[in-house]
Amino acid sequence: MDATTAREKSSVNVTDWNACYNKGDGIISLSCTVSAGGGGGISGVGLMLNNSGGITLASSYVELSTDCQSATPALNLPPGNLKVGDRVMGVVSGEADGQHYFFEQELTIGNC
Repeated sequence: MDATTAREKSSVNVTDWNACYNKGDGIISLSCTVSAGGGGGISGVGLMLNNSGGITLASSYVELSTDCQSATPALNLPPGNLKVGDRVMGVVSGEADGQHYFFEQELTIGNC
């Protein structure tokens, strides 16, 4: 199933994507909000940060002990070679209502 098909069949919405550099803490942060739209809920959520070349820089996945209607996954990592103005790809995937979901978003790193 491609990303478009998964999106069409999913009762999940992903909003509030953010990729930024926090100068005070010296970290790159990636976050978004995942919301369940149907009667069930979110039982798993993962977040991945890829650089513009498609290389995965960081990822996490959490299985939730009880279904929830909303989750805000986030990653914080040292900047490495990333800087403000760089393009990155945020990917969120998981399970909701017994179905797998997958969303991706190209983002530009800004200042937090």
